[in-house]
Amino acid sequence: MMETNKALNIIVGLDLSEMDHYLIQYAKILDHILNVAQITFIHNLKLGELPKELIEEEQIKLIQQRIHKRIEEQISATEITYPYDIVVTMENYSEIAFSTLTKQKNYDLLLLGNKQQLTGNGALANKLIRLLPSATLLVPETFHVPIETVIDAIDFSRYTNSIMLWADRFKNNSKGQRIKHSAVHISKSYWSYLPMMTERELDKISLEDIREKEEKWNQAYAQYTDIDIVPAKNQNVAAALIQYAKTKKADLMILGVKGSAGIKDIILGSVANHVLHRPTDTCLLFVKPLIGKK
Repeated sequence: MMETNKALNIIVGLDLSEMDHYLIQYAKILDHILNVAQITFIHNLKLGELPKELIEEEQIKLIQQRIHKRIEEQISATEITYPYDIVVTMENYSEIAFSTLTKQKNYDLLLLGNKQQLTGNGALANKLIRLLPSATLLVPETFHVPIETVIDAIDFSRYTNSIMLWADRFKNNSKGQRIKHSAVHISKSYWSYLPMMTERELDKISLEDIREKEEKWNQAYAQYTDIDIVPAKNQNVAAALIQYAKTKKADLMILGVKGSAGIKDIILGSVANHVLHRPTDTCLLFVKPLIGKK
């Protein structure tokens, strides 16, 4: 089980684009809130994308050195205080580079860009969120500073314990930063029967669902915060969550996501997948279930 104030090992994925500047800045922001043991900055050099004349060993080493130097200069410019290292890998597929790194050392958090106006399709993030055992934090270049409001997206599943532990890391952080958090549950199930039900029947079911979820929450997590039960109505759950985060001006939203080592599960739809493909200025923290929790 994770400890609330555990010293965290963090990976930051860089792609040598303008996004790197924002991720390096955000790493510094996290260090001012969380207990950071070390941050590893990684860039994967895809050999398949290099011209043939640059694939010679000496040329590759020179390219790696230049990439390392560029990243070093960017990090140093932020006046960081945490220990860090820089890894420049060479794999045809970046997910292999990240997977190999996480097998060598246990990492608690992966930091990636969630480009809004910048060029990028988020394909690598979509894969890594599911493949790697760590939690994954997606940061848009439009992120808010400072981090003041955190939202916990609750679906009353096996993810809840992990979501609340991560929420506690921010709320009761060791650095004394003032951060508030609140929980939300998007109620969707009964709206699928809308065409066949009267308004009175819908109101009754809605109230029963809210009471049931509130009671369940109060039995386990009332000491953390209250919970908003929000009907999705004609929206899907992902759209309702993004809209809720925008309304609350949330700096960070924590969600559960299924982990998988199989390619089949990577492309399956889910709330997490739908959230990933919606524009948002809110940082998204995707967490895995705690080991032993069902």
